[in-house]
Amino acid sequence: MAHPHFPNTQMVVKVNPILKTWWKDIQKNRELEANELLGGLTALISVESDRHLIKALLKFWDTERLVFKFRDFELTPTIEEVGGFMGLAYKELEMIVPHKPSPRSFLKQMGMCHNPNLLCLKEGWISLEFLYSLFGDEEGHQNFHREFACSSAKWERYRLNAFVVALLGSLVFPREGGKIHTGLCYVVRMLARGGKTLVPMILAEILRALTACTKGKRYFEGCNFLLQLWAVEHFYQRANKVDIVRGTMGNKIINHPLRMKHFISPVGTEDWFTYLKERSAVEIQWKYYWLKPRRAIIRGNELYFIELIGLNGVQPYAPLRFL
Repeated sequence: MAHPHFPNTQMVVKVNPILKTWWKDIQKNRELEANELLGGLTALISVESDRHLIKALLKFWDTERLVFKFRDFELTPTIEEVGGFMGLAYKELEMIVPHKPSPRSFLKQMGMCHNPNLLCLKEGWISLEFLYSLFGDEEGHQNFHREFACSSAKWERYRLNAFVVALLGSLVFPREGGKIHTGLCYVVRMLARGGKTLVPMILAEILRALTACTKGKRYFEGCNFLLQLWAVEHFYQRANKVDIVRGTMGNKIINHPLRMKHFISPVGTEDWFTYLKERSAVEIQWKYYWLKPRRAIIRGNELYFIELIGLNGVQPYAPLRFL
């Protein structure tokens, strides 16, 4: 029997040590503020990536119906599940409409002076190393004072936003080569103002990345860490009490290893593909029992699908097929 071909899809595999160092510094006095904006997403820094699972999952993705089609059932990540992992609200909150800033506008939003030498901004990206050098170090304003158009007091307020941009651009909306999307600066500003939700945007980019990579795109530009957690929790069937005892309190991403404590994970892309291919509807975990029951969002007012606003445009979402 011929082995299936698995394209060499690239994705985030390891968390940049710079981001880990930055998070440790944030935890000293601004952890609560960061969690107010990011919810449980800060825990992604400690997740161990399984790229083989993501590559295997791509073989089951239906690009037309936007679902994974397995042996005798279908699944797709839902907005309720993504929001549950993050611990962030989404109902009755507005989706964020992204905006790609000009180089001058991006620097102004970060409290910086115009710098025509930053050619990467014309291409819509900035590096983690650049953000950390100016905002991660406690002496950043003093060391690079000529780069800033703000006082040291105002610079302190910009520091948290810079970290949130860095985390989102590195782990949640990643781009090949570690390029952080400059549009995330506007996204973070909208989050900080309140009344907005990040959840639909994250789900939109996961769905978009699944379709793009199934069609041959080289790099997975969605949050593969969240997709990995979502899949493992569905494909490890366990007693309800495991979720209730180990998953109802605290950060759901941090608690994930506790819920998966006895799961024997396949090793390698082919093993994962075989494992997924052989599962039937009675062998999976249909419901996360740590997820508080609430009315699901299944369609729009006039359409059978929902239009999610992603970082890179509108993305259809059709959970009505299996909910």
